[in-house]
Amino acid sequence: MPTQELEARTPSAQQVGYFCHLGLEGRHLGGILVTNEIGVPLEFKYTEPIALNRLQRTLYGAALDRYLHETVTRDPLARDLHSDPKCIIAGFEEKEYLCTFAGREMIALQGIRSASSETGGAFARSREALIMTDEGHGLRAAFSTSDEVVQQDIIAWLQGISRTMDLLEPLERLKAALRMLAGDEKRRWESTRRVTP
Repeated sequence: MPTQELEARTPSAQQVGYFCHLGLEGRHLGGILVTNEIGVPLEFKYTEPIALNRLQRTLYGAALDRYLHETVTRDPLARDLHSDPKCIIAGFEEKEYLCTFAGREMIALQGIRSASSETGGAFARSREALIMTDEGHGLRAAFSTSDEVVQQDIIAWLQGISRTMDLLEPLERLKAALRMLAGDEKRRWESTRRVTP
């Protein structure tokens, strides 16, 4: 195997991946954004917005949310990922859907003001932690793994990357891009439904 292929498959500690699933006005889509260590986009992919009808919502029932997050959005994006981020960051609302993403650990993050005002103390769960950055910002984290060694490695990596970028800002950019795409798709769909006299 050529050396270039081996290097391309080695995760880059300087690349950060972001995943987001949005449900907007009955339409669902997901996206992945990979940035370098200062937040410059390296790769962006998204799923086409889908709308479910009433029958589909009834048939899927309680499994619908997991199906939309995992099968419809996350899994296709993971298969198409070309960049090599060390980890994938998602919003804290995604913590119930964390898993490995294209062989990388996922972390759900949420900014907090301080440990005492937001959490009331340390977490009791083995998959959650509080992370303080060098700049004094706090992050609430949920991990896709319960392996404490892997968690500590991820925490150290997050603290290192936080020295060169705001860890949550690219996630907000990803959400804004997905909202824009959903709005564009909705306008296209509505324009095809208009009948001219």
